[in-house]
Amino acid sequence: MKVSSKLTVGKASIRTILLCSFGAALMPLSAAEVGAQSSSADMTSPSPINLPSVIQQTIMQNPEVKAAFQAFAAAGFDTDEARGNYLPSIDATAGVGRENLEDDGRGSFDTDFAQIELNQMVFDGFATANEVERLNSARLVRYYELLNASEQVSLEAARAYADVQRYRELVNLARENYAEHQQIYNKMEERAASGAGRGVDLEQIAGRLALAESNLLTEASNLHDVSARYKRIVGTLPAQSLAPFPDLDHHLPVSVVDAVNMAFEGNPEFHAAIQNIQSVRAQRDGTRSGFQPRVDLVGRAGTNNSSDTGLSGRRDEQSVELVASVNLFRGGSDLASFRAASERVDEAVYDRELICRNVRQTTQIAYNDTQRLREQMEYIEQHRQSIERVRGAYQQQFDIGMRTLLDVLDSENEYFEASRAYVNAKYDVVIANVRTLASMGQLLQTLEVANTDIPSLAELNSQGVKIDPESVCPVESPASLSLNDLIGERGAPTRAPDIILSAETLFEINSAKIGTEARKELMRLAESIRERSDLARIYIAGHADITGNDAINEPLSRRRAASVANFLASEGVSRALIQTEGFGSRKPTATNETVEGRRLNRRVEITLETIQEVAALQGSQAATPRSSSPTPTANTNATDASPTVASASVYLQVAALSKQASAAELQKRLQNNLDGPVRVLEGGGLYRVQVGTDNSIAELKRELDALGYTETFPVSR
Repeated sequence: MKVSSKLTVGKASIRTILLCSFGAALMPLSAAEVGAQSSSADMTSPSPINLPSVIQQTIMQNPEVKAAFQAFAAAGFDTDEARGNYLPSIDATAGVGRENLEDDGRGSFDTDFAQIELNQMVFDGFATANEVERLNSARLVRYYELLNASEQVSLEAARAYADVQRYRELVNLARENYAEHQQIYNKMEERAASGAGRGVDLEQIAGRLALAESNLLTEASNLHDVSARYKRIVGTLPAQSLAPFPDLDHHLPVSVVDAVNMAFEGNPEFHAAIQNIQSVRAQRDGTRSGFQPRVDLVGRAGTNNSSDTGLSGRRDEQSVELVASVNLFRGGSDLASFRAASERVDEAVYDRELICRNVRQTTQIAYNDTQRLREQMEYIEQHRQSIERVRGAYQQQFDIGMRTLLDVLDSENEYFEASRAYVNAKYDVVIANVRTLASMGQLLQTLEVANTDIPSLAELNSQGVKIDPESVCPVESPASLSLNDLIGERGAPTRAPDIILSAETLFEINSAKIGTEARKELMRLAESIRERSDLARIYIAGHADITGNDAINEPLSRRRAASVANFLASEGVSRALIQTEGFGSRKPTATNETVEGRRLNRRVEITLETIQEVAALQGSQAATPRSSSPTPTANTNATDASPTVASASVYLQVAALSKQASAAELQKRLQNNLDGPVRVLEGGGLYRVQVGTDNSIAELKRELDALGYTETFPVSR
């Protein structure tokens, strides 16, 4: 995949190059859209727009899956062919000719004959039985390979689906980045034309504008490439509107050990390797037939006509024979065949061990990615929002001469890269989810997609493979280190929590989404925390009752703790102070035998640890004080020096939030407390909440400061 460029270009004919190149950037996108429309128009049914329907189409049409299905079907006929050796073989022969005998003087005469022969195998040293067993096992190997092909092709389809959505977002980000640089270029061109700006600044922004255009071309090319990959896998171009990727978090096991064990139980490639051992063992046993006698029952009936003068007439013959035969010497071929088959058994065992290790590694890496990428997303999102505030402040300070153009351009580039990192992390997480499910053989089942042409194991008269300790490799996993582990974060508090919040009042049922009434309570809590400067840690722990199982409850309790943490952070509580954990049902405070006890166990506990507490726990090593209010990311003194604006042509940006519901909630809250207009603008994956005024910006800023929003900055209308 191409990577956005960071090179600069010369100044010659720069604007002409930019305009021509920008048009070129849009051409592949337009072509892709036209192609998608044409493709859709040519189809007899609407193009699939959600992931399950895309995967359903893929497994029904993909040539890799079809080839695997044909191999499975052929294996069934191979078994039928081997079973035919249990049945008698019936052959009919007939002939007509002229015979010449010179010794006895009879001369030439005409002759004809007809015969039917039945040959029934009675004993062949178990060659047929072992061959049938071998081919039955081989058929199951082909069956598991078909399931594995379906899982892997579905994984590739899901990956392509996510990548198309990823690069569509990245193209939009690159467009916005280009537009921002174009706007700055226009301003600098006007300044240079009026004599107020420097020529070197115009050269600098011209180079950055060319870089922004190059990045747009790069993202457009990447979108083209992933769309081509999507068409190869799915069979059609991606629809213009793809449904959001489904949330698969709650389908993942609670630990990596559980994930690996489920992979051993469900991964079809691993099952094919186990079944292949049975197939080659049957082949080895079949080679022993070369050392055994063979017994056949042979019956014949025939007639022979001759015009010979001495023996003229018809002669009928019938016979029934029990024929036994045994090979006495074949040059050592039978022994060599047996030894070769024995080596193939060992080969199959080592193949199983190799695939077991591969499945274990794939599952461990994919599962670890689901955990660490989610954790990274929190910090990437924090960085993106911080640089969003810096970008606005730098632009404002540049307008009054407190920042250089280089500062503004660097902030624009950092915001673009931070936004790209967030989009990439978001789709890396969903791809890690499907990788984990596919490694466990659960992707199709989770998405409720099935190929109706594939029979079940019951229809194949099989109970599946038996997973025994000798079939699997050790489950131990390398340490998966979180940020808390790496920086030596402390464990759970030993004292009672300061605040206990009922999950029933906080969240919707079976969800980590915070309810409307609960938001008010958390807002008050955030306000009280912001007023404190003595806190060293805010520990948020989610708990559940025993309803269901911890494979569901523990991830949900973690998400609920993280949801509370994210809300507090959005309300101005320093994220550096917050630590979260989910315990599922492992730490009840009441009995789970009663309804009331289970209600009390469904809770979120918040412990506010002070600097003095931490110092006492660490002995002589005093904890480093950390402020509970957000650390400013830019010099915002220029905000206080903003000129008075007599209309709402200039707005103050209050926050940039990743969730639309959070932005709407903040908008409503500001409308209830302020007189000016409050708007929400969407762009770059963020929802920007901005407040306008008919009075002075400085007065509006003081009102927002009083409400706790201290990092606002002016933006253009």
